[in-house]
Amino acid sequence: MALQDPDTNPPPVRPPLQIRVSDAKVTQSVKDFETFISFIFSISIFGASAFAVVVGGMTDPADLWPADSPPTFSMRTARTFIAVAWLCFILSLAVAAYASSALTMMRQRAGGVEDREWGRRWDAIGLVASAVLYLLLVAAFLFLSLAMVAYVGAVGLADDLTHTSGKRSG
Repeated sequence: MALQDPDTNPPPVRPPLQIRVSDAKVTQSVKDFETFISFIFSISIFGASAFAVVVGGMTDPADLWPADSPPTFSMRTARTFIAVAWLCFILSLAVAAYASSALTMMRQRAGGVEDREWGRRWDAIGLVASAVLYLLLVAAFLFLSLAMVAYVGAVGLADDLTHTSGKRSG
């Protein structure tokens, strides 16, 4: 077996290593998302405490309204609305936790470098997570508001509008 002459066959040359540097805009965007996630956690935990109302004692809205003007929703419907709101808050907690975990895993894979290429991949996940979180929170507050209608009526309407006379007091 013949030995190779180092002068005629030089060892293969490796391309120079590219040093990846974090992009300041991407890093700021990720910090903003982390702040948003913290905000979502706070709201969702506070909103999820509505569950205590569902399992606790609730006053029947019919007991609070005059006999000639029944409530818009029954107690059963109000409880259902509160339960749906609670579910939306719990789902927002789950989505926020998964998004935060995905961000952490993507950072670890990238070696902590948040460059533009990494930022493009994260943007897709972050935008979807943000949209889902906003929709869940809007739905949660919508259902809580509907539950409140059973107890206090529609906002901005005077009590005399709900009477059969239909006349407004001046």
